[in-house]
Parts: sequence; structure tokens; C-alpha cells
Amino acid sequence: MRPAAVLWDMDGTIVDTEPYWIECEYELVREFGGHWDQRKAHSVVGLDLRETARILQEQGSVDLPIDDIINRLLDGVIERVRTRVPWRPGARELLAALREAGIPCALVTMSWTRFAEAVVESLPPGSFDAVITGDMVRNGKPHPEPYLAAAAALGVDPRRCIAIEDSPTGARSAAAAGCRTIAVPNVVDVPDIDGVRRIASLDGVNPAIFGLRPRGRLRLRPLAALTLLIAIAAAAAIVVRRDDPPLPVIPMSGWAPYWVLESAAATIDAEGSHFTELSPFWFEARGATDVGLVATLDEDAAERFLDTARSSGALIIPAVVDVMPTNGMASVLADDDARQRHVATLLALAETWDADGLDIDYERFAFSDDRSTWDTTAVDWITFLGELGAGLRADGRLLTVAVPPIYDSGRTSDSGYWVYDYAAMGEVVDRIRIMAYDYSVGSPGPIAPLDWVSRAVRAAKEAVDDDTKVVLGIPLYGRNWVVGTEGTCPADTPGRVDPNLREVDQLLDRYGATTTYDPLTGDEWFEYSRESSDGVTSCVQTRRVHFVGPRGARERVDIARRERIGGVAFWALGFDTPAVWEAVRSLALDPVAP
Repeated sequence: MRPAAVLWDMDGTIVDTEPYWIECEYELVREFGGHWDQRKAHSVVGLDLRETARILQEQGSVDLPIDDIINRLLDGVIERVRTRVPWRPGARELLAALREAGIPCALVTMSWTRFAEAVVESLPPGSFDAVITGDMVRNGKPHPEPYLAAAAALGVDPRRCIAIEDSPTGARSAAAAGCRTIAVPNVVDVPDIDGVRRIASLDGVNPAIFGLRPRGRLRLRPLAALTLLIAIAAAAAIVVRRDDPPLPVIPMSGWAPYWVLESAAATIDAEGSHFTELSPFWFEARGATDVGLVATLDEDAAERFLDTARSSGALIIPAVVDVMPTNGMASVLADDDARQRHVATLLALAETWDADGLDIDYERFAFSDDRSTWDTTAVDWITFLGELGAGLRADGRLLTVAVPPIYDSGRTSDSGYWVYDYAAMGEVVDRIRIMAYDYSVGSPGPIAPLDWVSRAVRAAKEAVDDDTKVVLGIPLYGRNWVVGTEGTCPADTPGRVDPNLREVDQLLDRYGATTTYDPLTGDEWFEYSRESSDGVTSCVQTRRVHFVGPRGARERVDIARRERIGGVAFWALGFDTPAVWEAVRSLALDPVAP
């Protein structure tokens, strides 16, 4: 697909200046009588200059302040660049092609501004629409901030951008920001990193990777050419035409409920590198200024989860749930003073927890408040999100919302939960996570029928100008209903329960049941008999379980992929089984997966 922008690393990617930096490091260390070697030099490739200077102090015995070390290195490298700019093969040609095609480019370098300017001045005017340097960001690579800042400067979603890097440090930064990342190794090799594709050189690279039309005739690889010749021989004439671009990769995110934290942490430990955003689900809004942790949270488990989540490189975006009485939150948002105090409380929460954003999950408008209040609440809701989003973005944070689905652009009883004005939300939030589940609640039936899910996604796309802001919520749970009873059951016999996929597997093992997959709904179901007795009364229940398993999760990821929206969010991490990730991984991460 044509990217929204291409984000370029500089040292080692556009210009082969890494040898210059290494020469200057050796000179500086030698001046102070220290020891430096290639292993140490390679270890700092791609790092923020402040971190490089610190390592030179500690491992190279350079007895100078951090800023003095940085300036000495910059002086040496700039002097060499002004003598000769060592361009990397294919870099200038690709930059020119992108400029001709009107695809914006940004420079994202951990070098400082005065060095970046020396390189930019050697390129044609307008080569870069934005420049982000190491002295412009608070967190350098491998933190995602530099690439997030570049995307923000261009006004694009980082997930629709391609990043070009040469180092493991830079590649991890770009991938963590959600960019489709291409690594062109130079001084140091780039290992396997999820979401990162390696190529040997930009010289002669397939332009289609960057959304450009190939020039000249298309040359087939030998095997592809042979296959084509066989096909032509088998038929008089075959014309193959493909107008649609390759299907995109799909960013994955998920909520981590407080009651399954140990399981959620295990999932992130195993699969966390595939996720771009993780949402701890353990904050609740009890009043305008009363927002905090749920009372039953195991704080030790929460800390362990956060450590694991942060090490994955994903953005941490805590979810806040409305637990106020009926009309409580609507009243807060309708009062200017109360709403502003609530916004200030949420901003303080994000700051206290060093969060990358907040996910607002205020469902009582839809499921508790009377529909007669929706016209007023819909307006107040957007005012609130606009104020909160502005405050979060001022601190470099994101705003997402988790909302029930709509089915059309109207405001009728058939339109879904229109109190959440999707079109207006699209103007003020960064993600709209559609809770496309809970289709069957009161009686046995599918959790989220595929046609219903598709309808919700298309309605959201029709309302929201930017499809990449739309995220599909995918359930990883089921419902277990009583569909028949013989005898008299004890008082504590369970009625409807909501098992997660791990518990579904336990039921299947315990009762030896066999599942049936329904290709129309994308759900699975099975029945079993459960005996219950307290020594006085007894019964046999026939129970039916409907759930979205690995195959159904894959079907829903495929809907998001084919609709080309901004990602999927799983409800919930800790509910899953390894089979889920085996089923969805290739679809979410591989743009050519079937």
C-alpha cells in the first residue's frame, strides 16, 4: 500500500557516517588514555548521543561532561561530512522518487540538529517535510518517541508509515511506534525483530515496497516465470489483473483485566513483541475527581505485569471504566466545572503512571442511562473527549475510547449506540475501539456473528474520516447457558457463566465434549451434561457453550485486514490460549498471508 509517509534514519541509512563517528570516538578516548574497541563502538550505533556520551565516560574513561563529549563528537563528524558526504547506495535515488510521487518524508536521527542540518543541506530542497533530531526528544531510540514525534509532525498515523533503519536500536524504536519497518544493515547486523523486514540494499529495491510504481518492464524471478509459461501453455490466453493493493499488516492491542493478571503477564511474556498497545484494565472512575485502582487489585501482580509490558516495547494505555450510578457520569460531563476537574484528574492519572495514553471505557451511557438522555450526552461526551485529548496530546500521549457498535449513521432504534458519536469522535481521539461482542446475552447464541461484526466495522468506517482510527475489538471468551434441567438443583448450582478460552478448554477436557464450528457466525459451540447435588436435592443440567476460539479470532482479524482499518484489540489478554496466537499471528503480521 502507498504509505502515509516514509520516515528515514540518517547515520548508516542515508549517509555512511558510522565510520566517522567511530573514528571520533577513538580519538576522544585516546586523548584521555582510555581503551576503546570495535565491540564498544558497535554497541553505541543508533543510540541517543547522551547515552553514547555516558558510555564513553564509563567505558572509555573520557573525563568530560556529557554535553562537552557530544559537541566534541559532533565537531569531528561535521568536519568530515563537509569534506565528503558518504552517501549510502540507493538512498538519494529513493528520496527523489518519493518526492516525485508526493509521499512525505521525515528525517528521524539521534544525531543533533547542527549535524543533521549539514546533511540535509547537501540534499535537494524539500527532501524532508520534517526533521526530528536527538536534541528534540525526551527519550531517544530504542524508545518509540522519535518516530511518534515524526509522524505527529507530519500529521499522519505512524502505523501507516514506513521507517527505514540500519541498526537494531533504530529498528526497535520504529517497530515500537507501530511503523512498518525496513532494516538495511550496515555497520552492525540487525537480528530478527518482529515487524521488521530486512533487505540488503536500497539500491535497486523493489519500489512497490514504498507504494511506488515500478519503472520499466517487470522482471520475473525464474520460478515465477516458469509458472506463468506453464499457465499460458495450458490455456489459449490468460489475463491476470489485480487492482487491489496487498492487504495490510494489522496492529494488535489488548486489554489486561485485573482478575487475570498472572495469565495476562504470561501472554505478554510470550507474545508481547507482536503488540503495539497494551491496556491495563484496572482503573475506575467513581466520581469527578475520584479515579483510581479497583479495590481488589493485586498490586504486586500489577507491578509484575507492567514490568513485562514495558519490556515488550508496546505503548501502555490504561483503561478507565465508569462505575458511577445511573446518569452519574452524564451529570459530570454536563457540568463545565465538574467536567474540567474530571479531565484534570485523568491527566494526573496518566502522568502519575507514566502512561502513553488513556483508554476511556464509559459504557453506562449505553447500558444504564435512559435513551432519552442521549441527545444531550452525545454533545457533552465529545466536549469531554476534545478537552481530554488536547491535554493528553500536549504531553505526547494518546487518547483511545472503547465503545459499543453503531450500525448506520442515523439515530434510530436500529442505529446502535449512537450516543457515542463516531464521526465527532474521529475528530478528537486517536483510536476508536469497537466492542464488537456480547451479541447474545440473555439466551444461547453466538458471541459476535461475523456479518454483525462486519456491519459494525463498515458503519464505523462510514462515520469516521480516517479508517486507521477504527480498531476492531475481538472476544476471547464464551458464554455457558443452561438449556435443560432434570430434577431439582441445589441453590448454589450455577446459571449462565462466562468462561474465557482457558476455561473453555478445561470444560472440554473435563466433559469430553466435541465442538462444532459455525462458518456463518464464526463461533464454536458444544453441549455437555453437568450433575449437581448437595445430598438433599440433585439435578442434571444440559449446558450449551458458545465461544470465539482461535479459528473465530482469525476470521475477525481477517475482517479488520480486509476492511483496512487501524488494528484489532483483544478482550482480553489472560483469556487466551497459545492456539489463538498461532492462528492470528500470520494474518496480523504478514501482508501477503492468505
